[in-house]
Amino acid sequence: MSGVNAVEQEAPTEPVRIFGVAHGGAGVGRRINEADGATVGEHPETRTWLVDGALPGEIVQVRRTQTEKRLIRGVTATVAMASEQRVSPPCPLSETCGGCNWQHVAPAAQLELKRQIVQGQLRRFDVEVEAAAPSPSALGYRRRARLHYEQTEDGQWRLGFRRARSHEIVDVPRCAVLDAPLQHAAERVRGLLPLLPARGEILGLSDGERAALGLPGVRLTDALTAALAGVLDDVLVGFSVRGGRQRQAIGRAKLEIDGPQRDGEPVPILVSPFVFTQAQGAVNRALVRYVTAQAEPAGARVLELYAGAGNFTRALAGTAKRVWAIDESREAIACLQGLVERFGLPVTARNGKSEGFLGKLARADRARGHDYDVVVLDPPRRGLGRQPARWLASTRPARVVYVSCDPATLARDLEVFVKSGYTLERVRVFDLMPMTSEVEIVATLRRRKKEAGA
Repeated sequence: MSGVNAVEQEAPTEPVRIFGVAHGGAGVGRRINEADGATVGEHPETRTWLVDGALPGEIVQVRRTQTEKRLIRGVTATVAMASEQRVSPPCPLSETCGGCNWQHVAPAAQLELKRQIVQGQLRRFDVEVEAAAPSPSALGYRRRARLHYEQTEDGQWRLGFRRARSHEIVDVPRCAVLDAPLQHAAERVRGLLPLLPARGEILGLSDGERAALGLPGVRLTDALTAALAGVLDDVLVGFSVRGGRQRQAIGRAKLEIDGPQRDGEPVPILVSPFVFTQAQGAVNRALVRYVTAQAEPAGARVLELYAGAGNFTRALAGTAKRVWAIDESREAIACLQGLVERFGLPVTARNGKSEGFLGKLARADRARGHDYDVVVLDPPRRGLGRQPARWLASTRPARVVYVSCDPATLARDLEVFVKSGYTLERVRVFDLMPMTSEVEIVATLRRRKKEAGA
């Protein structure tokens, strides 16, 4: 099964019945008695199993990879009783490449399983997690990717993704989830690998028609500069190269993405491969519309934390009185400031850490409060954190719209808000990355009326 290495293949298998799905995409189960099919009930086999490559309702033969005090981790070796949700992976590299851990899951079932994962993580809250519309495509959708490359001991080159639970790079000549421009760019740059360091990363960005690549940790030489310029064409239009303090663009290193599809939609953003963007455009447009509607920004003073290059900012600014946007990435904020100047948006964009800003805001405005009517935040996987969440709650905005890619850290932070006088009104999940267990979540909180009037 996916990601099984040589050591794991030698381990004996054990039968496990799967009854759920865990954060991270593994199946949750218990070992069973092979004689009668009953779940084994004596210690230590009452421990929960987390099994990669397994689905709820299945019985699988599993190879252990890690034994802990309260749980056992393993990988699926064979499937004795398959779920109706199981399909043959569309990618021939699914058993080795760790890039997509859910290729064995029917695309129509993936969003519901993600909803179940989030519901499980938020089980302490009185809220029914909703699912947005599924992704319009499960393959060929990725407009952003981080590829790894290395030279092997025999002088060959690999370009692809890491094997599951390993630093080993699996060579991927064609990737089923990359969009056409990004796949084209990867093929074009493959021949230039001997001119790059012995190992490194390539950051890819596509606007649906063209692609640009970022090369971190690379120092330009005359030969490399000429070679990079030589592979540019109508699709691969530019490189952004960074090594030490050197930053240089070859060709068109920034792309305009997420432009308006119809009247009334947000303006586009201009970004390089080094600036974070969501992995696909279609679901991101739905995500932006939903976050904006939940924020209710019309005439409001909006604080946006972890604003990035302005994915939500540009939509919030359409009706808000003003948006104050903060992000610790200097390049992302520079992109946002350019957007503000270009379209005359009512936005104040500043570079800085959101957590530090909240600490200063809480100390300075604790007595006054209500400086911002609504707060929108989209932190990285680590989440906001308990103390910053307390600081934010102490400033008493009427609404908080929290966008998260990690249900566990989201649950931790939501607990702080609920204890601080907020009601968790709504949670919705979006599937921006089909064929993986990655999920995007939007939680809407509203300050309870008693506290709102305090």
